[in-house]
Amino acid sequence: MERRRRNLWTVGAISFSLLLFGILGIIQAQKSSHTVALSKEIEAPLEGLPTIGGPFRLVDQYGVVRTEADFKGKPMLVYFGYTYCPDICPTALYNMTNALNQLGGGQKIQPVFISFDPKRDTVDHLKTYAQNFHKDFVLLTGSTEEVNQAVKNYLVYAARTSKDRGEEHYLMAHSSLIYLMDRNGKFVAHFDHTTPPEEMVKRINHYLKTGK
Repeated sequence: MERRRRNLWTVGAISFSLLLFGILGIIQAQKSSHTVALSKEIEAPLEGLPTIGGPFRLVDQYGVVRTEADFKGKPMLVYFGYTYCPDICPTALYNMTNALNQLGGGQKIQPVFISFDPKRDTVDHLKTYAQNFHKDFVLLTGSTEEVNQAVKNYLVYAARTSKDRGEEHYLMAHSSLIYLMDRNGKFVAHFDHTTPPEEMVKRINHYLKTGK
């Protein structure tokens, strides 16, 4: 019975990820094909498609309340995960760190990690975890309600896979996309957690040069 439950969670996570990749592909395609006349300097609205990103109110690894307004004017790399993740999340964060190191200090990209496991990912725990990655990382947590709102805004999937490990050692099934957001918090592009840092750098530099 437990194995069947795990399989169902796995299928659900994979299905959600495939759906999300499809949505993101549509967004990217429409962003490139619906650009209006250059004189207007805007992009046509994407009717009927979900928006990735939005407002949030969370707490960083130093206990400081942070909202989306704190990052206005800075392009961001945003990743949702949890610190007890054994493999996927560390891979994503290390790849982000390597990409940021390759970009150098002159290209200011704000890396943001948002935990969807607020029960275990406390402020103090995030502060310790942050030491493993790029020095500019902002790690965020909050109440269950605050975290769930951010998860919803960014179209993230996250759920406990089982309870057989107890209340302190459970694992979570989750989507694993890294979002490139523009200076106004709007979605630009996404990467998989296995995307090589060199590919991230290439795409980020393209955005920094062209604004898209």
